[in-house]
Amino acid sequence: SQYVRNAYKCVRKWLLMSGYELNRFHKGFEDDQERVGKEVAKTWIYAHQTDAERLKEIYSKPDFDPETRHYSFKEGKMVGFLTTKIIEPKEDGKKRASLAFPSVLSSHEESVGLLYEKAISVLRDKGVEIVETLASPLCGEQIELAQQYGFTHKEDINNIVYIQKVKKLENGIKVTNVRNFDSSKDMDKWLAIVKKLDNRTDEQLEQIKGEIKDEGVIAHLVIEDNDEIVGTVLVFRNPIKKESANLAVPYATEEKYFKQLIAKASTIALENGVEEFL
Repeated sequence: SQYVRNAYKCVRKWLLMSGYELNRFHKGFEDDQERVGKEVAKTWIYAHQTDAERLKEIYSKPDFDPETRHYSFKEGKMVGFLTTKIIEPKEDGKKRASLAFPSVLSSHEESVGLLYEKAISVLRDKGVEIVETLASPLCGEQIELAQQYGFTHKEDINNIVYIQKVKKLENGIKVTNVRNFDSSKDMDKWLAIVKKLDNRTDEQLEQIKGEIKDEGVIAHLVIEDNDEIVGTVLVFRNPIKKESANLAVPYATEEKYFKQLIAKASTIALENGVEEFL
């Protein structure tokens, strides 16, 4: 449309004046995308960024569209990126896309608007009528950006996150019955608990079996009573913010077991330089 073309001309003019250059995806961008993403994510409460090897897998698939990835450069160095994806239409039949707000290095915030406008321009050219996004207060300024760019709030996703400073809690709490996870005897029973808690598919459970062997797992604890797992928790170090760790699959049949697990997990976390739990 005329609106899209005129809007892009304005963006392009400002882009030249600002010294930023925009590019769509080209092979070889993956390492820099990981670098920028991790640097930005360090400032978030919940830090996450897909690693370069996984990006290479995604970007080598036959259905990948390089025009759905946008990158900003300053003096030849990548300083930001934004990702979009064409998604399945819903009942209304309108063509849809998802958008993840830009990850941009500090002092290069002016390229946020450039990336966003370019992405929207490309999506319009592809016939997209509705753009969806996820926004979380745990991930930088996503909520503010959603409001700034006129997104309409549709629904809240139930994902409550508690942040707790780690401190030693073993004093007065019995932890002698807390032991390390033993895959040879605990795996099937533990996976049954995961499936019950999160309604996971068999395929997802197989993936989880591999993930719990990751070097980022600093503790996988179990409490057993009469050959039944009555409590378990997995402490997984955040790969970007090394001082943070996620408490995954927290499960206990009684409050006393939960206290014992957290007390033991806190001691192990402090020994490994972890300062906060998510």
